[in-house]
Amino acid sequence: MTQPESHPPPHSHLLEGSPRLHYLEWNPEARRTIVLLHGNSANAWWWEPVARAISPEFRILALDQRGHGDSEWVRPPSYTPADYAGDIARLLDHASRGDETPMVAGHSMGGLSVLAFAERHPARARAIVAIDVAVTSSRGRDRYLRRLKSLPVVTYPDLETATARFRLMPDEGSIDAGILREIAEKSIARTEDGRWTLKFDRESFFGSDGLAVLEAMKKIQVPTLLVRAEHSRIMTDEAAREAEASNPLAELVTILGAHHHVLLENPAAVAQVLETFAKNVGWA
Repeated sequence: MTQPESHPPPHSHLLEGSPRLHYLEWNPEARRTIVLLHGNSANAWWWEPVARAISPEFRILALDQRGHGDSEWVRPPSYTPADYAGDIARLLDHASRGDETPMVAGHSMGGLSVLAFAERHPARARAIVAIDVAVTSSRGRDRYLRRLKSLPVVTYPDLETATARFRLMPDEGSIDAGILREIAEKSIARTEDGRWTLKFDRESFFGSDGLAVLEAMKKIQVPTLLVRAEHSRIMTDEAAREAEASNPLAELVTILGAHHHVLLENPAAVAQVLETFAKNVGWA
């Protein structure tokens, strides 16, 4: 990937344990840390466009959540927001410096992980950010999530074909073709028989979101930013406002013109939102 001079490639790290976790680190010498969590079927590299845009004054840690990217798959499957929250705590135990308290942000499923983490570990985060999360679900949506789990694993004969067939879910928004190709290349791995496929565990589609967001929101005790993409069908305006009203520590911002995959569609806006919120909570 082409990197601006001020943003060299990230460092890649492994966190041993069960499961073994992989994470990326940008700006390791910076004094303030932001931890980033990707959505389902994604991985830590999806945050690189945001990491390029964010101020180098911030150290960035992006985790491959269990069953995704280069982190270990779990058997028997265990992919709930509570499981992911425990992995965030492990990452902080491993990567935090001194008594540092980071800001923790997540997109989509990663946002649910962050909410679960803040609910269970109220003293571990300075502030949290949940970007375009599903505040409420429905029977139809849960049926759709269960169907995703049953889809066959599709493989391709070569990397070029796999990259060309790569699609987002939902497949919407005006995303730079270069960014999309970079993300595709980082989301595909070689199989044991020499073919190519997406590198995430289909068992992570377990049939629901696994978190009652409004109930979790009421329990959170740190400043919370809810970020909605204006044209999102995942986080509706009504649901986002209901979540904001559920906790006096919460505030809502909307990124105009964006769709669900806002961190790819408008990474500069996401970076600005994160930096502004950090300043608003007295951390800059």
